[in-house]
Formats: sequence, C-alpha cells, structure tokens
Amino acid sequence: MPEGPETKRMADDISRTVKQKEISSLKFLHPSLINLNSKKGILVDDVTSAGKSIIIRLNTGQSIVTHNQLYGKWTINYLTTKIKHNRQLRIEIVSGKKVARLWSATDIVLINSKDEKKHHYLKNLGPDILCSSTVEETVFERLSSKSYMSRNLGGLLLNQHFIAGLGNYLRSEILFFSGLMPGLRPKDLNYDQLRQLSNSIKNVSVRAYKYKGNTIDKNDFQARFGNVDNFRLIRHMVFARKNQPCFNCGDIIEKIVQNSRRLYFCKTCQS
Repeated sequence: MPEGPETKRMADDISRTVKQKEISSLKFLHPSLINLNSKKGILVDDVTSAGKSIIIRLNTGQSIVTHNQLYGKWTINYLTTKIKHNRQLRIEIVSGKKVARLWSATDIVLINSKDEKKHHYLKNLGPDILCSSTVEETVFERLSSKSYMSRNLGGLLLNQHFIAGLGNYLRSEILFFSGLMPGLRPKDLNYDQLRQLSNSIKNVSVRAYKYKGNTIDKNDFQARFGNVDNFRLIRHMVFARKNQPCFNCGDIIEKIVQNSRRLYFCKTCQS
C-alpha cells in the first residue's frame, strides 16, 4: 500500500496534469461517480493528499476522495501510451496530451467539498506528516500526550490517528534513525530520545517524499560511509534488508512481524 510520501507525489503529478487546465474528456466509471458524467464544464480546482488518500476538488463544489488501499493505482500517461494491464478503470481525466487515470480502487467517494472533514477516513486522521504545519513540535506533543504515550512504537507508527501518512517502511526506518526498538513506548523514553524520535518521524518522511521513497540522503550517507558502488540500489537503512549487514555497525539486520506487518531492525544500533 502506498504510504504518505508516495500518495503526495502522485497528488502532485495529478495536479500538474489536470489542475485548472482545460479538460477534453472525462470518464467516471465507479458507481459513486456516475452522476458526474452528465455534468458539463467540469474543471479540477485543486488536487491534494491527506494521509494515504487523494482529494480531487471540482469546480462543482464537490470533492472526489480516493484511497488506493491494496489494489488501487493512479497513473499519468501520454494519450498515445498503450495500456498493458487488465485493471478496471475508475476515473479518466484527459488534458492536452496527457491523461490521469485511477485503476481498480474501490474506496471512492463523492462528497460536497465543505463536508470533507465528515468523510469516514478523513475525519479520523491525525496531522499529516508532510503538511508544512506539521512540524517537529507537533509530533513531540502527540508523543507526549496521554492518548499515545503508553502505546508501543511499533504499533503507534502505523496509527493514522496519531500521525497521518506513516506506514510500514517508514516505521522501520524511523525507529532505526531514532535508535529505538519497536517494543518501547513513548513514556519509556527520556526527553532527548523523544526529541530524536520526533525529528526522525518528520525528517525521514520528508526525505522519502523528496527522494521517491528513499529514506537515505546520498550526500549524508557518503559522508559517513564513503562512496558505495550502485548507490542507486540502496533505498533504506534497514527495511527489506533481512540478513544483510547494517551500514552503521556491520551487524546483521533482523526481521520480525509486528501488527501483522514486517518490521526490520538492527539490534546493535537500536536499543
């Protein structure tokens, strides 16, 4: 499932393709959107993301809220690009030489834009980690609150009510950069550890957005560990690196299953 950084990048791509541009063709094939097909002059006023959802705001005063879940996928292609899969088309928006399409998603809702905060998913989201208003202090305050301070970090970092947009690969990477094991709780940490965790939650997420899912900054990595052959193949410090040596200490990366999701860590660098 795409996490916050991937969802925001896709929202950016859709926005560049169709936002406030002339629309030459529209198709709305999901049952919740069928009535839009009869409306004339539809334009896209705005495209944004919230957690793992994409919101398309129309000039009709309505918003299309989509959540990819496991099978949904947005694509941006040239009109001349041949489709080489059998996914079911849900939305198609053509502008100029490009087309934005949503495939296979089932969680698609059309609501009045003024009612977005009442949407079944959006209303339960915490602050979006990639929103400019969500700063390190925001995260620190939530970690320190009674609502979350007694929850283990492995589960908390998947909780969209805590911070929206976090997910599985971010969880492993955030814990590594914080030097913490997933079984710890915020209340087990001292002030400096809470600050470091808050910093990692924000900055690892921003790096993943900036570097297309990579949680490692190339310049920082090479400054610490020297030049590495095929750096483009190195995406994460621990995630999906089971039985490989830790870049930091050389110990072997381990994998466990927590909250029904795979989690990776270095038992030497994390405590």
